[in-house]
Amino acid sequence: MTDDPTARAVTILVAARSLAVARAARRPDNPAELAARLVPRYRITPAIALIGDALADAIRHPDRRLIITTPPRTGKSVLVSQVGTMFALARNPDARVILASYADSLAQEHSHAARALIAEHAAALGFGISADKTAVGRWRVDGRAGGLLAAGILSGITGFGADLLLVDDPVKNAQDADSASHRRNVLREFRSTLMTRLHPGASCVIIGTRWHEQDLIGTLLAEEPDRWQHINIPAIAEPGVPDALGREPGVAMTSALGRTPEQFADIRAAVGSRTWHALFQGVPTAPEGGLIKREWLDTWRLPVAPPRPVLTVVGVDPSDSGTGDSCGIVAASMTSDGVVSVIADVSAPMTSDAWARAAVDLAVGVGASEIAVEGFAARETYMRVVREALRRAKIDRPVRVTTWPPKGSGRGGGDAVARSAALIQGLEVGTARIAGHLPELEQAAVTWQAGQHQPDQLAALVVAHDVLTHAAGGRMTLAAPSLTARLGERPGVGAVSRLGRRGPASVTALSDYLRRNGSRGGYDPLMHMRH
Repeated sequence: MTDDPTARAVTILVAARSLAVARAARRPDNPAELAARLVPRYRITPAIALIGDALADAIRHPDRRLIITTPPRTGKSVLVSQVGTMFALARNPDARVILASYADSLAQEHSHAARALIAEHAAALGFGISADKTAVGRWRVDGRAGGLLAAGILSGITGFGADLLLVDDPVKNAQDADSASHRRNVLREFRSTLMTRLHPGASCVIIGTRWHEQDLIGTLLAEEPDRWQHINIPAIAEPGVPDALGREPGVAMTSALGRTPEQFADIRAAVGSRTWHALFQGVPTAPEGGLIKREWLDTWRLPVAPPRPVLTVVGVDPSDSGTGDSCGIVAASMTSDGVVSVIADVSAPMTSDAWARAAVDLAVGVGASEIAVEGFAARETYMRVVREALRRAKIDRPVRVTTWPPKGSGRGGGDAVARSAALIQGLEVGTARIAGHLPELEQAAVTWQAGQHQPDQLAALVVAHDVLTHAAGGRMTLAAPSLTARLGERPGVGAVSRLGRRGPASVTALSDYLRRNGSRGGYDPLMHMRH
């Protein structure tokens, strides 16, 4: 090398430029590298590096199933929906990609951004877009068979197969996620439409927010846990929350926006528990549970239902549309010591005729003397359909049909959390208990959070619990030899006294009372317990 300083500087500059050219010519190893090269100010954080490697694996290898959940504004949608499409087509210009989102507009927004990047960097990518396919949601690689179809997940995608399926935000918000019918529609379209579009060996990548335990992501992870790889990266590592980065509890993620742990704490305080855990932690509920804690249910659980309850009520939270929306139907009993026992749950999607029949069947099965239906929407209609179902059932004992809250009672005011306050307190201190095991009701209870639609099973239980506790305040059933003696019965035999608010007490021999209740269809816990 010459000793001339100027010549040495020129040599170094040429070498540097040659290295830069060589690096530019080298294909990126994964979509994260491609994003950093093409998208201004795109930052590769540890989270993006991990997602980029997993996305590259799904594109290069057949039959991959990948789910990604991270906080908002981390760069995952740009990486997966926009750059991921380009990375797949640069590798194979004949590949067909389907991009689905909760609405056409969001999917087409990602498609438009990808097209703009391709138009700007066609030479580096090695392909351009055909001029004869210019729709924002559907375009083709120039001179090749590959391309993109972008549409809403409920738009009924047809006539287009896929070598790669990208699903970005299948559910718009918490309100949609809380709708059982909307969740069913999304799951149905994903399985019957999107998955049937996949070519042999095609991979599928889903990114989204976990608003509900039974959303699309939750259902897939529950039903096919070995098939789907789940990458969850919470904003703050927390015990009980999966963390693909393997951080110690309390460690904040490296934010693409530069957010500090203190700023994350401010966000948590501002948005509340449900939004924080769904958006920023990647889980639909806090690990310790929501408003109702699982430990309460386990601590106070009864092995079996009380054999001779004082009063049994069926509570109903009806479906409104008549098209088979979810309906809550729960039976609960009051014991002589004032404990409410939850003994049965037959909640399910039903039409109005179906839920009325189910409520009557449950009342017959558990020996309930009252069916109480939440009546905020159509009080008289609900009472009519239940009474018609009772008439058709032709049962041989009276069953009251009421709506809740009773008119003029002042009960049932406020939001769902306020209406549930007494039940929540009862579950915490043990005056309300689960008899046996009711898995679906218990899961709905412990995952319910403030700001979330109240599960139908829980709304029905609120009705039954309120009716029972208020009935206990107006009527007492006592069995005591001393009371019997004072009221003129034979000492030592025992009696049941019904003390009403209006009028004198009536006294029945305890043995006669038990025989009478048994002959009228008293509840048999061994027959009707649900495990």
